[in-house]
Amino acid sequence: MKEEHSQTAFFNQPVSAIFRPNIATCPMETPVNTAAEKMSRNNGAILVKGADRQISGIVTDADLRARVLAQDLSPDTPVSDVMSSPVITISADCQVFEAFLTMIDKDKRHLAVCGKSGDISGIISEKDLIAAQTRATFLLLKSVTSAKKMADLENIHAKLCAMLLDPISNGVNPEQITRLITTFSDAILEKIMALSLAKTGPPPCAFVFLTMGSEGREEQTLVSDQDNAIVYADPASEKEAQKAKAYFSGLAKLVCSRLDMAGYRFCDGDNMAQNPKWCQPLSVWKQYFHTWIRKAKPEDLLYSSIFFDFKGTYGDLSLSEQLKDSLFASLRGWSGFLRNMTENALYFRPPIGLFGKLKVESEGRHKNFFDIKYAMLPITDVTRIYALQNNIYQTNTLARLFRLYTKQAISAKEYHNMVQSYNFLMKLRFRRQITNIMDEGTPPDNYINPDNLSHLDRHMLKEIFKTIESFQQKLNMEFTGVV
Repeated sequence: MKEEHSQTAFFNQPVSAIFRPNIATCPMETPVNTAAEKMSRNNGAILVKGADRQISGIVTDADLRARVLAQDLSPDTPVSDVMSSPVITISADCQVFEAFLTMIDKDKRHLAVCGKSGDISGIISEKDLIAAQTRATFLLLKSVTSAKKMADLENIHAKLCAMLLDPISNGVNPEQITRLITTFSDAILEKIMALSLAKTGPPPCAFVFLTMGSEGREEQTLVSDQDNAIVYADPASEKEAQKAKAYFSGLAKLVCSRLDMAGYRFCDGDNMAQNPKWCQPLSVWKQYFHTWIRKAKPEDLLYSSIFFDFKGTYGDLSLSEQLKDSLFASLRGWSGFLRNMTENALYFRPPIGLFGKLKVESEGRHKNFFDIKYAMLPITDVTRIYALQNNIYQTNTLARLFRLYTKQAISAKEYHNMVQSYNFLMKLRFRRQITNIMDEGTPPDNYINPDNLSHLDRHMLKEIFKTIESFQQKLNMEFTGVV
């Protein structure tokens, strides 16, 4: 564990600790060959100043290769013709963790670093991150993308968990942690799909691999199982339908077994693409959604709470977009379904009693504990219902809350209260999971003993659960008319 801790500690350093506080600059009209000479002495990048002497762009080695050499441009070409703009910046006070995420999000290999005054004082590069911690998470992602065989990905999820222990224990924003987990999960799925397609051969028609539930909402924690499905284009004939069914059935089983091998365990409810029910052509999926909405039986409501939070993760994303369009089309003019969803969502109440005492399990393996995952469900459920009502396509809970706020479906106070509640509960959830791993030597779970929390945390929990109850009451009144 000491070695793993040292591998992750660098994430909590400020960017200023590892970047080079010197920069190369040049005017817009500088020839690329002159700029290239200066770049070779300054981290493989140069910042370009405009007429107002402000930074207008950046030229990197990659720009020279892609925009000068590949296009056979003259060495006298001005850098203004090949520079990237605008320049992506990050504060020198930010953690290395944030620089890592920014590079991934923006697909950049260089970031300009700003001091407290806002002026650019240097550049941090992908190479700097690798040099600062050659065995850190940055390289773990690289090891995923460069994997040649499944053996390279075996139980790689556990390695990700180990890398995140230090950032979580040091209080990194949970939204950043879930973004990083999503980035890794998507990269692992993409590599597994590529390796699997190489084995099964090209698909007979377009398809998309969907992730759902917490992964579809980009809210995964260190507890990770599979919720996925395959949607493929409607075959033109019965013969093509049989061929597609056989192909995608084999692909689904292969991909799900390989995800399990990588550390994403099988779903207890069998909500996976390897279940033939969840590996179907687009028309069948549209009918699924339409039926769930119009009939709204108990099992339909359960399915909708899982499958409606989907995102296209690999393949032809237009298929997932068509399915999303069909979902919202089926919802229009059918308010009874949202009422049914509301009644179902209200079964999940925050674990707090009449006199403000936290409710815990009274017997069994988790006696004196409560499940924080289920304690958070009301936030997810209520937000989902409002998002469906307001035609919001996003699935992430925080993104949904923001869109609801901008649409004035919820007030500023409700928005800020729910965001703070969500983030606090997610922090507690991550803290519990690293306690499992680091202190108890057990797999991460979601069970919290209130007696192990500080007085302040217990007080915060009670206030948050009251806030969530108020949010549920608002939903209940608006969709069922019951106060």
